[in-house]
Amino acid sequence: MLNFYFPQECIIIMEAAVMNRDEHQLMEAARGGSVEAFEKLTGPHQVIIYNFLLNECQNEFIAGQLTQEVFVRTFRLLTQKADVGNIYACIYRTAAEVSSQAVRESKKIS
Repeated sequence: MLNFYFPQECIIIMEAAVMNRDEHQLMEAARGGSVEAFEKLTGPHQVIIYNFLLNECQNEFIAGQLTQEVFVRTFRLLTQKADVGNIYACIYRTAAEVSSQAVRESKKIS
């Protein structure tokens, strides 16, 4: 069974993170649909999210799929002009939601 736990402190820290001018420009380009800008903006967080999800599911393949799902959902939110607030906090909230959903689905299977 998966145990979902994502430290609330991490999300709070990410919400407090201030984006610099370059990050704001990348965010605006990503809002316009630029995958390249989105990858530059979120790239440093991919390993962190993958490791979090790997810790949750204990399966490298599933962690990879869930990580991809996190970034696809985040990109979708961003390009739909949703008010995501801080992009980094949005990534971590999405990771928590994806992990929680995976836990619920795994319980249905078992």
